[in-house]
Amino acid sequence: MKILVINCHPDNRGDEAAVHAMVDEISAAYPGVEITLAIRGAGTKYPNMPSNVKMIHQFMPISSKAKLAHRIAVLTGGRVSISSNEKALISEISKADIILHAPGGPSIGDTYYSDEPTYLAIYDLLIAMHKPYMFYAPSMGPFQREERISWRKKVLDYAEAIVLRDPISEKYVRDFVPDKTISLTLDSAFQHDVNIEHNKEKLNQYMELKRFLEKHEKCVGVTITDLLWHPVYSKNPAISKNIHDVFHEFLSSLTKAGYGVVFIPQLYGNGNDYDLMRTFCCDTNDYFVVTASDERYDTYFQQYLIGQLYAVIGMRYHSNIFSAKMGTPFISISYEQKMKGFMEKMNLAEYCIDLKTLSKDTIENRFEQLVNHYDEYKKYLCNKHAFMKSEAHKTTDILVTVLERKEKVQ
Repeated sequence: MKILVINCHPDNRGDEAAVHAMVDEISAAYPGVEITLAIRGAGTKYPNMPSNVKMIHQFMPISSKAKLAHRIAVLTGGRVSISSNEKALISEISKADIILHAPGGPSIGDTYYSDEPTYLAIYDLLIAMHKPYMFYAPSMGPFQREERISWRKKVLDYAEAIVLRDPISEKYVRDFVPDKTISLTLDSAFQHDVNIEHNKEKLNQYMELKRFLEKHEKCVGVTITDLLWHPVYSKNPAISKNIHDVFHEFLSSLTKAGYGVVFIPQLYGNGNDYDLMRTFCCDTNDYFVVTASDERYDTYFQQYLIGQLYAVIGMRYHSNIFSAKMGTPFISISYEQKMKGFMEKMNLAEYCIDLKTLSKDTIENRFEQLVNHYDEYKKYLCNKHAFMKSEAHKTTDILVTVLERKEKVQ
């Protein structure tokens, strides 16, 4: 069995979490499976992957020369390519029993419109090569812009299965391709449990962090993004300024109340958010920034760490997924449907702040609510662990069903 996973995002503990859990559960379902991860861009490879996984840099038709090479490859059904990078991808496509769209953000749809062609274009090649593919629980949509309606519909129509991780994406896709069967699960990261003892030992060896946690009775984990990278929010500088102002004030009030603040960078490599989070540290006594680049402290370590914290305030989607998974009460700040949709599905909308309403008052009020209902909130998350895990695992179950169906046809 050979599986190719395309559109994997690099240098991100969140995407790493979803992909690693996917790899672990597919490997459990198919012992001996060979998995190739096609990593977008020039980012680093995911750390600590099992030996049955190899990684390649995914070909992306961005330049005029690359677009020409891709067009030739599509027209010839993958038999001719003038790009060595695309040849490597075609070789992996040819050998794969199925191709999976990696679990990730809404890369297909209006939100990342300028980048969307580099995601869609690969599917033209898969269709031309008559290779089966499915969407392995990403977010998707909205689809209000009309220029790519036929292209998007063709890509979705040819899919063996469309599995989405949040109900808002599900509605977008159901409305867009009403005749297609759509499945709703949960984020892939939920389906594989953390090795507690292994990561506890890692924390014991991370002496600076261990001492910081021991020094504070309660520590709050924080992820921040200024959204200057975002195709929509970056156009309004007032949004970034508000994020800075709100968090500076709120975190200051937290430390004055005796909490320790642990920043948990989600991005590493060239586009890291470690440097951004460092700018919010007022001192080293009450603020700590977890290392971003050390491969020892990978996504599973971050999940274990979050399980040791009192609470989390998360702007980054997966820091909140980690919190829910590990039973740590959290407040999410939502800037895309992936977070809002998850909170609605889990009946946690009262702990979700829309970016448009983010203020010192709203975040303080939600945190006070979290503190006042802490035991109830924590118990709720712990009781939901099995549900979240089984919901996420449905994506792997659907993959198994698709492969069994195709095997019978052959």
